[in-house]
Amino acid sequence: MKKKFILLTAFIVFICSISSIWAEPNVSSPSAILMDAKSGRVLYEKDADIKRFPASTTKIMTAILCIEHGNLDDVVTIGTNPSLVERGSSQIYLIPEEKLTLEQLLYAMMLESANDAAVAIAEHISGSVEEFAKLMNKRAKELGAQNTNFVNPNGLHDDNHVTTAKDLALIAKYGMTLPKFREVVNTVKYTIPETNKQPVRDYITNTNKLIWKSNKKYSYEYAIGIKTGYTVKAKNNLVAGALKDGTELISVVMAENGISDSSNVYTATKELFEYGFSSYSNKNLLTKDQVVTTVTLPGSDEKVNLLAAEDYGLLVSNEEIPKIGSSINIIDGIKKPIEKNQVLGFISYSLDGKEVKKIELLSAEEFLMPEKSPKRFLKWLLWAFILYILWRTVVVYSRYLRKKRRKRETPVLFMNRRRGRIW
Repeated sequence: MKKKFILLTAFIVFICSISSIWAEPNVSSPSAILMDAKSGRVLYEKDADIKRFPASTTKIMTAILCIEHGNLDDVVTIGTNPSLVERGSSQIYLIPEEKLTLEQLLYAMMLESANDAAVAIAEHISGSVEEFAKLMNKRAKELGAQNTNFVNPNGLHDDNHVTTAKDLALIAKYGMTLPKFREVVNTVKYTIPETNKQPVRDYITNTNKLIWKSNKKYSYEYAIGIKTGYTVKAKNNLVAGALKDGTELISVVMAENGISDSSNVYTATKELFEYGFSSYSNKNLLTKDQVVTTVTLPGSDEKVNLLAAEDYGLLVSNEEIPKIGSSINIIDGIKKPIEKNQVLGFISYSLDGKEVKKIELLSAEEFLMPEKSPKRFLKWLLWAFILYILWRTVVVYSRYLRKKRRKRETPVLFMNRRRGRIW
């Protein structure tokens, strides 16, 4: 009886573990999303299109623009506005006329969540916070964040300063393609050397506790950083990245209740990541420079190999693998000359009938027009001369034959002396 009970218990535990792997995460946060960092595929979402206050996760966009539009070696002279940010908010207490590099301001903003550093960056890049906000919104739209409106570079509360979990995931997904962004958001501590106004700042610490190694309560072994955000009205927000066995995920949790150091936001984020890593795996479908197909050039027997322009893999569950489809489309009117790496077609991948990726197919080699060399020209000229000689020979001989024929047909006149007549 005891043996049967043990077996039954083991079976129940096994079934529960299997169901927990495939069950969707139980996230209490009002808005959340889990996204594949490579394809942008949404693996889980909960009210991800509801507009909410982003708080300091706003600084993800500010950091992107700082890297894209600024020279990190630039020395920035602090104006009067950075020191006027809301008292009590996160800052490094910049002083007017203080000089720091743009890189130092970037680390202060993304690790310490310094609101004054964000203002200094905005003014350095665009001249004013207002102009920088326009640049933020323009870039957000370009990245697919259609439900976002930024008013400032730091996320201090404004009723018109809103975004969504999905938009934040898209912005963070792009940010993680920038090497400097990845480096900064995955840094735990940073030191700003002594400036012309203040002593060394050796306290700059990342507010994202997922990447802390010393605090096991909050840390997550696969975490690779990004950004926290908190205000009273926004509540707790966390945009996070994680990398495991080549699979990279982006998660966003918004408006989580609790005080600014609440563990709820970290618990929800870890649950999202565990769901993603346990339920999905990367299916490699294409390797860059792989021969995908071969086509014959029209009007000839020459063949050209078409190569994949990039690596591609799709994050799928085991049940979804049979639902992956592909199709190849070759462009019309292919003809010489063809350059190496010229786009000659596309391969499209679909999941359950819906297209998820289109990849260019490139020519493996060049195909030139027939060579027009002097040697070839002389050969053509020689044949033309030979044909001309043959034509002239035929013409002259024809004329000779006609002349001879006329002589034969002309009557011979002579005097018939006997009869006195001419014949």
